[in-house]
Amino acid sequence: MDLITLLVAVLATARITRLVTTDRITQAPRSWALKRLSSEGLAAYLIVCDWCVSVYAGAGVVGVIILGGQPGFWVLAALAFSYVAGWLARGEVE
Repeated sequence: MDLITLLVAVLATARITRLVTTDRITQAPRSWALKRLSSEGLAAYLIVCDWCVSVYAGAGVVGVIILGGQPGFWVLAALAFSYVAGWLARGEVE
């Protein structure tokens, strides 16, 4: 894996992890799932744990890189760009 692909993979994994665990845009499906799961159970924990979700997100990203070819890479690149842009926007003073 070349350096650019690795960087895109890392950033896409971070973006997917944030989408699953904390982003407001995915709050409704996350809340729906959490209401149906035991709050003490492992499944509920796996939905909100950044460390846990990142393992599965990273595995999916690697799968896309291996199996997805060029179109898959561009989807991951879009996620990576989104993560960097969001991260940079947090540091801006309005």
